Parts: sequence; structure tokens; C-alpha cells
Amino acid sequence: MTMQQHELAAMVREKFNSGEAKLPLLPEAVIKVQRIVKDESKGAADIAKAIGDDPTFSTTVMRLCNSAQFNPRGHDIRSLQVAVQRLGARKVLQLMIALSAKVHIKVKNKELQEVLRRSAHHSLMVACAAQHLAKLIGSADPDEAFLAGMVHDIGIPAVVSAAEKELADIHPDFRLDAIRTLHREMGGRLLSYWNMPDVFSTVASHHGIESDDRPNERLIDYVDAADFLIQRNGYKVMFDALPKDIEISSFPPISRLGATEIHIAAVEVELEDSIREMQQAIG
Repeated sequence: MTMQQHELAAMVREKFNSGEAKLPLLPEAVIKVQRIVKDESKGAADIAKAIGDDPTFSTTVMRLCNSAQFNPRGHDIRSLQVAVQRLGARKVLQLMIALSAKVHIKVKNKELQEVLRRSAHHSLMVACAAQHLAKLIGSADPDEAFLAGMVHDIGIPAVVSAAEKELADIHPDFRLDAIRTLHREMGGRLLSYWNMPDVFSTVASHHGIESDDRPNERLIDYVDAADFLIQRNGYKVMFDALPKDIEISSFPPISRLGATEIHIAAVEVELEDSIREMQQAIG
């Protein structure tokens, strides 16, 4: 890391520590739903009303609830309240949080816009692959695996939000290295700031790294296995690229999950269609 990158990293950390960082904010609809979920006297009708005031989230929740990912039987759901009941209050809240950075962050720099676009697409691919793997292997909740994939790289928009001007002013290669260095740490911090369950902060903080202090958390392995899978199929990532010649059996997250070539092949068959459908649902 260059001196310039060290200085940028120190500046971003100081902004986070001091509260000066311009972080992606949770929309009012999400804050309302957070309050409702904590209130045992309220339920799906209250959540539907809160979401209904925000066209972006109401449309997205309806699309997701009618997608094959969350509605495999294909029953047509037209009521927002029924959609909330079907998905569950906490799952709706977590989906809204996972979508918040993508929906609401805005930057002026075109190259940073592209970084965010690629990051959002990559996270969606990982989310779909992780969900399929969890359905096949069965050692984690598939919907939680999906959410983990959606938020694992949320540190990228966190860093861009905190230091847009500084990142725009440095060489593109140094810019990506700076984001790469910081995105795990800042992703974990952002999800804690948003009051997401600790497991998702853990995924954001530790994905993509094999180390002695790696937490024993299945969702990290699902995210890393999904990332391996999409790279194996030719998708080029901005960060955490894996060696091209690595074998499935020698990749630790896949070994820990007990995933086989049959599992991988089954995910690969359905992945392209599921990503396309989720792109249409999320918008």
C-alpha cells in the first residue's frame, strides 16, 4: 500500500470514528419498519402501511415476494400485507436494509458510479448462488444466505460515501486498492450502525479471507463458495479474485460446506435465470 493509500485509509477510519463519515443513510421507511418489528403489538398491516408510503420499497417487496426465489410455488400475490406475511416481518426488514445502499447512494464521479454498479451486480450474483447452495446443502437458511450475499460487500458503498472526493482525486488503481483495503472493516461497521444482526456484520468483515481468526460461521462459507462459483464461470471481480487453476475440492469454504461437483453443477444450471429474475425484481 502506498503512502497515499495509507493516508486515505487513516482519513476514512477517522471519519467513521468521529461520526463525520457521510454514510449511506437508512430511508425513513426502513426506520419505521425497524420500530414496528420491535413492537409486539404491531404486525404485517403496520409494516405494509409503512412500506406503502415508499414506492421503491413497496414495488420491490411485491416483486421479490412473487419471484421464484421467494415464491417457488408461483402463487400470485397482489396485496402488500399478504406479501409481508408471506416473507415475514424480519425478512422484509433485512431485505429493505440490504437494498438501501444500492437504492439510495448517489455519487457524481462516473468511475465511482461504475464501481458501485459492478459491486451491486456482483453482490446479487453471490446472493443468488449462496441461496441455491444453501437450498441444496441444507446447513443454513437459504434466505439468510441470500441476504448475506447481498450485504457482504456493502463496505464498498460505505467507503465511497465516506471519501468520494478523495477517491475521485487519486489514480484509479490506487482507488480500487484503497477500497479493497477498507471495504470489509467499513462494511461490518456500517451494518452494525444500521442495527443488522451480528451475523451479517461478521460476513461483511471476514468474507474472502482464510485466516486463524476467521469466525466459524457457515454464512461466510456460503458467500465465499458462491463467489468461487461465479468466478469459475468466467465472471471477473474487482476484488478478491481467486487463482484460476484452483480445484473445487481444495477450496476450504466448499470443503467445509461439504459441497460436491453435483451441488456446484446444479447451482450453475439455475444461476443465470435466477440472477436475471432477481435483477428484474430489484430493479
